[in-house]
Amino acid sequence: MVPVFEAMLKEERKMLEAARWKSQAQLDVLSGRIGDLHAEILRLNALGGRLVEMAGLDAEEFDFESPPPLGGPADARVSNEIEVSELLREVTDLSGFINDRRHKLKQLEQMIMEKGLGKHAVPSGWPVRSGYITSGFGYRMHPILKKYHLHSGVDFAGKRGTPILATADGVVIFSGWESGYGRIVKIRHMNGLVTCYAHNQKNLVKKGDLVKKGQTIARLGSSGRSTGPHVHFEVRRYGKAINPMNYVGAKSYRKGGG
Repeated sequence: MVPVFEAMLKEERKMLEAARWKSQAQLDVLSGRIGDLHAEILRLNALGGRLVEMAGLDAEEFDFESPPPLGGPADARVSNEIEVSELLREVTDLSGFINDRRHKLKQLEQMIMEKGLGKHAVPSGWPVRSGYITSGFGYRMHPILKKYHLHSGVDFAGKRGTPILATADGVVIFSGWESGYGRIVKIRHMNGLVTCYAHNQKNLVKKGDLVKKGQTIARLGSSGRSTGPHVHFEVRRYGKAINPMNYVGAKSYRKGGG
């Protein structure tokens, strides 16, 4: 009977060891998630603090200085008393902290625009000083994909490296690479309006920057899904694409583009 009991004990030890490794793996995943959330909080705090300072607002009204809750990743690796449920609670707390920061940032953006960016807050004019329109807003055959689809903006062709201009005062909410669009800058304005400038050769502004109408925000290029140098310009209201021609006006139009 002894060999039988030894085999049972051996199997039990294997099960316990497997359970321990599974639990550790869960702790490692949650610890990593907590680390990511802490990094996001620090980023939002830095962005909020910069906007408060740039706008000359009361720092006490928009508190971005309070440090995020501590604990998590380091503790999880040195203490067996940390349970998965405790880390899950911390993830929930940190997520709530991030939502609070994002809510404050939205309020701050609105106050900034109402305070100092109201004069030219509605898009108007072209995003380039020279060039011509090669493709308008509406359904068309995509020049690369060869599929009929909605072209959600207006294409302005021009010389590579030409300055791309903000068409209104606003706050940069994205500056980077996006699939299909290549290098793109997105600017939030008042009344739910957002303008987008895509296929850029180089972006010259970063997220959180305040920009003025006519300011150079990028250089014209052909990044992403594009057939040649141009800027794809979009106007969105509360996330829905609307015809930019209602804002830019028409000077000359030439069929084609990408």
